[in-house]
Amino acid sequence: MDLSSYSLYFSISLLASISIGPSVILAASNGINFGRKKALAGVLGHVSAVMILALISASGLGLILMASDLAFTIIKYVGTAYLIYIGIAIWRNKGSWSFTDKGAITPQKRALYKQSLLLGLSNPKALVFFSALFPQFIQPEYAVLPQFLLLAGTSLCNAFIFTSVYVLVAFRFRQYFLSSVSQRWVGKTTGSIFVGFAAALAAN
Repeated sequence: MDLSSYSLYFSISLLASISIGPSVILAASNGINFGRKKALAGVLGHVSAVMILALISASGLGLILMASDLAFTIIKYVGTAYLIYIGIAIWRNKGSWSFTDKGAITPQKRALYKQSLLLGLSNPKALVFFSALFPQFIQPEYAVLPQFLLLAGTSLCNAFIFTSVYVLVAFRFRQYFLSSVSQRWVGKTTGSIFVGFAAALAAN
């Protein structure tokens, strides 16, 4: 793969990683609520989802799913339902979903990892992204596997770095949120954002 092609892919992957979506909102929420170390488990869940979707796309299954209206619709509405579920949980629950005190009981890292993993896998747009993008940059005259590893590795690194940055920024300003904003309304606002993501996903 030539440098110009890789630079273009890197730029696209960078913009995709910086953009704020459900996984970023969840990561920032975890950073505020549960601290940097526990929120990192959620970041790893998000990165794992990116890796799985990249592998599905590379295997050709992604193209099959894109070609099947029924399969894509099922994935889309499962994702929509999961976003709504998370939004309602944040809206209603005054426990682990609200801004918690240091002495409060917090979820295990495994639970945060699983939640972020499922959230990432429930978004068919990521599957479309990889399925549409990989064929544009993988050059058949060169070995395919090294090119795939380079492209997928780039996306994984960007996803890890920038999602971690959102976690760190959210944690850094945790006291600002706690002291300046009503906890009740922050929870309701965050829950509403997830429901909004679900509505946008269903409308596409």
